[in-house]
Amino acid sequence: MVNVNIKMIIAAAVLGVAGILVLFWYFQSDEARIKKRFKSIAELASKSGEEHELTAAVSAKKIGDMFADPCRIEIPSYNISRTYAKKDIPAHVMGARSRYSDISMKFHDIDIDFPEEGIARVTLTAYVEAVWISGEAVREVHEIACWLEKIEKDWFFNQIEVVTVLER
Repeated sequence: MVNVNIKMIIAAAVLGVAGILVLFWYFQSDEARIKKRFKSIAELASKSGEEHELTAAVSAKKIGDMFADPCRIEIPSYNISRTYAKKDIPAHVMGARSRYSDISMKFHDIDIDFPEEGIARVTLTAYVEAVWISGEAVREVHEIACWLEKIEKDWFFNQIEVVTVLER
């Protein structure tokens, strides 16, 4: 009898925790969902040592899935100013990642504005530490402005711009 009650209590507790997690995920704020996008991109873009091509392709596809169709990308320091189709993003991600043996990406100072319904403007600082295949270390810090659009319940990047900061 006591054994059955303990099982019932444990089952109820597990169901209660699962219910709370589902509610938290379902009612997560737009700001939290957007921050989660950046965390995911940082994790998927990062790599350490040798990486199997299939793993690289899966990571690139997951990153590509976070973009709207089309997406405008502007990176003046690399002479990039172009609109990309969603289907082309994974190939560009794979090409960029293949040049490095190690990559670490982190985003800080994330500031999110909602200028209108379904649109978010995000400014942040991106820190990238990488090692070229040749062995040369790279450290870059960029100020970035992103615009995301909400499609159903998910947020997708529709414009990314690396902001040129004046040097002293």
